[in-house]
Amino acid sequence: MNTKSYVLLTTALVASASCAEMMDRPSGIKIGQRMTLKPYVSVSATFDSQSRGVRDSGEDVVWMINPGLGLEYKAENWSLLASAYYQYNQYTKKRNSSDVSHHTFGESLVYSWTDSQPGERGWTVMLSEIYRQMNQLDELKDASGNSYNRDRRELTTAGAIQRRFGQGLHADINGSYYWVDYDNTNNDKSGSGLYGWDRWTVGAELGYAPTKWTDFLLVGSYGGYQQDGGNSNLKRTASRDSESWSAQAGIGSYATDRIQYRVLGGWSRYEYKSGGKCSDGFIYTVSANWTLSDTWRTMLLASSSYQPSEREYSSSTRVDSISWGVAHAMVQGKLNGTFDVAYRRETREYEGVNSYDYDLDITSFRLGLSYTLNRYLSLFTNFEYRMSRPSSGSSNGRGYDYDRYRGTVGLRFTY
Repeated sequence: MNTKSYVLLTTALVASASCAEMMDRPSGIKIGQRMTLKPYVSVSATFDSQSRGVRDSGEDVVWMINPGLGLEYKAENWSLLASAYYQYNQYTKKRNSSDVSHHTFGESLVYSWTDSQPGERGWTVMLSEIYRQMNQLDELKDASGNSYNRDRRELTTAGAIQRRFGQGLHADINGSYYWVDYDNTNNDKSGSGLYGWDRWTVGAELGYAPTKWTDFLLVGSYGGYQQDGGNSNLKRTASRDSESWSAQAGIGSYATDRIQYRVLGGWSRYEYKSGGKCSDGFIYTVSANWTLSDTWRTMLLASSSYQPSEREYSSSTRVDSISWGVAHAMVQGKLNGTFDVAYRRETREYEGVNSYDYDLDITSFRLGLSYTLNRYLSLFTNFEYRMSRPSSGSSNGRGYDYDRYRGTVGLRFTY
């Protein structure tokens, strides 16, 4: 990155802001006693040193406009949260592609119902749905340098029902469905684009909390996967279907009034229905939330899981990730800052296509600031550094060997 670009990023960072959620946010448009509408629009400019998310893809400045609408409806024992958004990105530099801009839109719904207070005997139901249509310029590349554009549609649905029996005993049943569909024909230079898949899971959790400070937990799940594999270059002899199960045990609840935590560990097995290929191993789930003071808050998250690979047919990937972040409110809540660091490792457990045998390590650092100018306007900025490294000794993942710098400055209007 040249000196001029670095100065622009530094100036944007010091100027202020990144964070749509502000402590002094407006109340929105009230409709009756229970419904609130929260329209917003934001505009921003981002400098990106690797504008397509792969090595040597070149720097660029990306302009973005993002209008959206949120809705809240709160009744006596149930609530509904809904949102819809549209985003348009325009790249400054000319590309070989005839249209380097892209559009993204989506919506989400979250419904919750309960007949008692938390911790009391009773029932709770939660349902959620998220849909996104993403036209994304960022590319993945294979060992030969061929491009995989990630234009796609995603749908996620989830639900859970919990029963609290009193005396600390509680149980829930949950399920989820995830579907992703790639547009394999849009700007696909290699003719072999990515392929979609869908996943369903059902699970259950049993817990017993003898005191406020400790909750003993048993968690289990079973799921199935199907890859669409609509690609002539992929091995047709490989299975499209796979299944997995996992079981974990641990503790949760409160360490103090200001510290919430959840620590689980167990075993997971991911298996293809034909060929006898499988991956299994120890998995974990860790989360902790610590309210240090009225203005400081920190959070830690870590997890591991197995999933199908979206690039290598009949292959699985183990994902291990850990992240830590801190948030601080300043100037009577008008200035808010966030900082987080995250590490992710993708390990190929079984390769249906042996030429793609590499692992990947990704580390990122992010710093954000937001400043509330008045009831309607806020200024925001953020800076991100990402380091991506494929496993040593492998040339197949060289497209992922890069350092990436991104800096954003923008303005948000919220009614």
